[in-house]
Amino acid sequence: MKLPKTLRARLTLFFGGAVLATILLHAALVTGVLITDELRRRLTPAPDSEEEGIFDEALPVLGAMALTAPLVVLGAAALGRALARSSLAPMREASMRARAARASDLNLSLPVRGTGDEWDELASTLNALLSDTRSAFERIRHFTADAAHELRTPLTIIVGETEVILRRERSAEEYRRALQIIQEESRGLAGLVDALLTLARADAGLLVPGTEPVDLFLLAQKATQRAERLLEVQARSLRIELSGTSALVRGDSTLLSRVLDNLLSNALRYAQGQVRVEVHSTPAGAQARVVDNGPGVEPSFEPRLFQRFARADPARRGDGTGLGLVISRTIIEAHGGTLSYARSPAGESVFSFSLPALQGDGSTAPVEAR
Repeated sequence: MKLPKTLRARLTLFFGGAVLATILLHAALVTGVLITDELRRRLTPAPDSEEEGIFDEALPVLGAMALTAPLVVLGAAALGRALARSSLAPMREASMRARAARASDLNLSLPVRGTGDEWDELASTLNALLSDTRSAFERIRHFTADAAHELRTPLTIIVGETEVILRRERSAEEYRRALQIIQEESRGLAGLVDALLTLARADAGLLVPGTEPVDLFLLAQKATQRAERLLEVQARSLRIELSGTSALVRGDSTLLSRVLDNLLSNALRYAQGQVRVEVHSTPAGAQARVVDNGPGVEPSFEPRLFQRFARADPARRGDGTGLGLVISRTIIEAHGGTLSYARSPAGESVFSFSLPALQGDGSTAPVEAR
């Protein structure tokens, strides 16, 4: 006979068998007592003058039940104990593993016996949950370490510059130069803190974009103007081209402007002469592309391109915090869109994002994943 797989079916079968065994045991014991009593009466005839009462036939049965009841109860208790022990064995093992893993980094997995019953289903679900929790803790640990690394550098510069300038009297020019260094590092520090707050809001589900209609082409135009002014300050000869048409979307103009600024800043950092910004409106939604003719992203680095604090330079030198692309993708996804990177056949780096189109009733159409 093949045993059922589910714990419920096995418990039902076991209880049924236990009840049947108890009834048979009780019947056998009662029958044995009655047979013994009958043999005793036959061997010891009753006096002729003794009359049988109405309960005389029932007394042996009642006596047999009273005699066998404790044995039946003990037997049922033993069967119930064995059943409970067998059913709770996986939970005892899980408890032992949990106690052993309390001091570890949630390095715990519940036993899966391979029977396919309810316990295996629960253990598999909890193991998946524990695995996700371990991954989340690992991401938090890396994120905290990376954030501390990024915060330590500007703070060290600020403290060091302050200590040096305060060692003795300085000229006005030396104070000015020190204050400029402190100001520059403080601005970078403020930008990093702002980026971390944005990501924290996104992780908490509080990054809710606005709902007003926004012209993506107009935002791109203002973003390119800001980038051109930055190039003038830096005395760089890069050329920025803007093309496209008006493209209405529903969202937060400040957040979408930040995405365009981040993508343009990234393109300007690596471009070798030209950056193009293209905005188009299609029935499926609005699309924007930021294209530069720089060296592009190394294929080995592409899987980590949108990870927090990820940089192609292992020494983490140069501008940027490694959060711009992460924040950009987070903002675009909060608007219901997608952001991706690709290398064009012409050897150009292309960051493109799509947003739902603004419908006539004021709603937005979903963007198909690419």
